[in-house]
Amino acid sequence: MLPKGLAWRIAPRTDLVVEVHMKPSGKPEVVQPSVGFYFGSDPPERTPAMLRLGRQSIDIAPGEKDYAVTDSFVLPVDAEVQAVQPHAHYRAREVRGIATLPDGTTKWLIFIKDWDFRWQHVYRYVAPFMLPRGTTLSVRYTFDNSADNPRNPRQPPTRVTWGQWSQDEMADLWIQVLTRDDRDLQTLNVVFRAKAIAEDIVGYESMIRRDPRRVQLHDDVAQLYLDQGRATEAAAHLEASVRLKPESAAAHFNFGTALTAAGRLDEAIDHYREALRINPDYALAHNNLGNVLLGRGNSGDALRHFREALRLDPSNAEANYNVGSMLRARGDLAGALVRFRQALQLKPDWLPAVASLAWLLATAPDAALRDADQAIQFAERAADLTGRQDPSAADV
Repeated sequence: MLPKGLAWRIAPRTDLVVEVHMKPSGKPEVVQPSVGFYFGSDPPERTPAMLRLGRQSIDIAPGEKDYAVTDSFVLPVDAEVQAVQPHAHYRAREVRGIATLPDGTTKWLIFIKDWDFRWQHVYRYVAPFMLPRGTTLSVRYTFDNSADNPRNPRQPPTRVTWGQWSQDEMADLWIQVLTRDDRDLQTLNVVFRAKAIAEDIVGYESMIRRDPRRVQLHDDVAQLYLDQGRATEAAAHLEASVRLKPESAAAHFNFGTALTAAGRLDEAIDHYREALRINPDYALAHNNLGNVLLGRGNSGDALRHFREALRLDPSNAEANYNVGSMLRARGDLAGALVRFRQALQLKPDWLPAVASLAWLLATAPDAALRDADQAIQFAERAADLTGRQDPSAADV
């Protein structure tokens, strides 16, 4: 539980997943995990951040007695350290977490000399402490994969790699920190996210090498590659998913999305069409196909697919916006205004919808549609959404 005034933010439509590590007891057991949610009476004042140090390239040879895993991260902002949570499985022996300040002094984050699997808990500091920007957070795990380790679950020892099963190994140190303000929190999250995604890719690729036929692994790592702007690698994995599940509309849709990002538009069109052959009511596929067709200059077919996407899923903000853009281009400004407003209602603070509303309300030839006051409000909102750093928003 978090201290008073702090809370985690959960976005709408977030999936909550329970993952349980279990140990054999030698007899039948009933497993009924549950999760407790605690809601405060007052609105939260601040949101902390969670930083994860660790490597997913673990590969320990049988008999290795002193295998080390190290990782580090340099704080881009000042941060108060509030808690730590180590996570490893059976073969870990020692955990060292250290903060090295810019002046070279060090502070212990955690030191466990003889690790036990059951110590995977949150350890909250009685007195949280502030670390300045430029501090290096580091962790060092040592593992014993020899027969001399009484906690080794494999006797005789076997090769061990990174993985989420208890028979595998992990070497994570989660660090909960609190920044001075929300702007620093955003900076920290952006910088750390890139590091976390890169390490997650290493872990997924390792699992795929061991089990190349697991479609979900290919799909998950492809999304990480897309987050990094690496569409070529994403497309390769999603092509593997299509080979493994050729009659899956979702597999063809995902592959089409990666092909679009990679600029392979003709191939993307083929796979969106295949997704729609399998599932004609696939609203997202209609919308994405419309985008690619529009980029190819086929506005008539594009509008048809946008409208079908909207008919199938009126709550799709992108479909509303796309239909609105097409109507605006065709001179139906009243219809476009309705669609832009609906898109913004479904997706508040979405810059394209805000900017389009501002422009249309300011420039519509029909006085009945023009509204200078609302246009200025939306233009100011567009500028604020970009921190007044985006020239296109300033132009609005």
